[in-house]
Amino acid sequence: MLRAVGVSEFDEQVYRALLRNPDITPADVAAGLGATVRRVNAALIRLTEVGLVRRDGGYTPNNPETALTALLRRRETELDTIRNTMPDLAQDYRAGSLTAHRAQLVELVTGVDEIAGRSIEVYQSAQREVLAFERPPYAVPRDFDEVATEAPILERGVSLRVIYSAEALEADGKLDIVRALVALGEQARTLPDLPLKLVIVDRRVARVSLTTDAYATEMVAVIHTSGLLDALVALFEAYWQRAHPVGATVTEPVELSADEARVLGMLGAGFKDESIARHLGASMRTTGRRVSSIMDVLGASTRFQAGAQAVRRGWL
Repeated sequence: MLRAVGVSEFDEQVYRALLRNPDITPADVAAGLGATVRRVNAALIRLTEVGLVRRDGGYTPNNPETALTALLRRRETELDTIRNTMPDLAQDYRAGSLTAHRAQLVELVTGVDEIAGRSIEVYQSAQREVLAFERPPYAVPRDFDEVATEAPILERGVSLRVIYSAEALEADGKLDIVRALVALGEQARTLPDLPLKLVIVDRRVARVSLTTDAYATEMVAVIHTSGLLDALVALFEAYWQRAHPVGATVTEPVELSADEARVLGMLGAGFKDESIARHLGASMRTTGRRVSSIMDVLGASTRFQAGAQAVRRGWL
């Protein structure tokens, strides 16, 4: 029973013999256990060292409640020391692994189909968190259902934070998809441009494009736990602080028509008038009229002021 605190089965038997009869001699203990006196004396020395027995002419057992409590505390201190050492040991292990297996740090994945499959695999393996930069071009097939893919991940409590480039949001139907994802729990933000395509899963693996042109879907790197991965996480966090929220509104703008509310959402996401008109299938004149109407409702003389007022009202 006392093995958990470093006392062997035989030493425990000697200790129990002393507890039952404090006046017993080592020779009597040896006879009762069928052992040699030398072995019993060695056990008594070990029991003294751990504080279960004390020397006072002979060997006397200490109160087990007091002695075992002190022993447990020493063990807990030793275990805490080991726990505190674990990160250093793990770092040494990773350094050694990277030295011995350099290819495990960065994997190169080529081919559109292979990249698409690996991207979905990495994404769906998330247990805690996904961080992503999303910008064109895309490796996934045209019939890829983004909402259906992300919904199970969000349902199991994974945190999804995604920054979309303006170009990504301007793709047909993309803003509606993002709004649907935000309604499911995704945190979405936008910036005019992003430096690369990036997905980081649980801060243990990342998939990153190696170019920003049309060939970005033909070769990507999969980065495993390393200083490079830490740098990519820091890059994401820096961009996240600069990005603007996009998606569902906090308060429904009842003062606006449905079309005006959509225009406001697109303006908040960084859409230009030309893109808004194209998405809504409206003329530039109609789009301009809707923007002017929104500004009138908000009592704003400039678009910047309109944006500030919309945020204040919870519309953006």
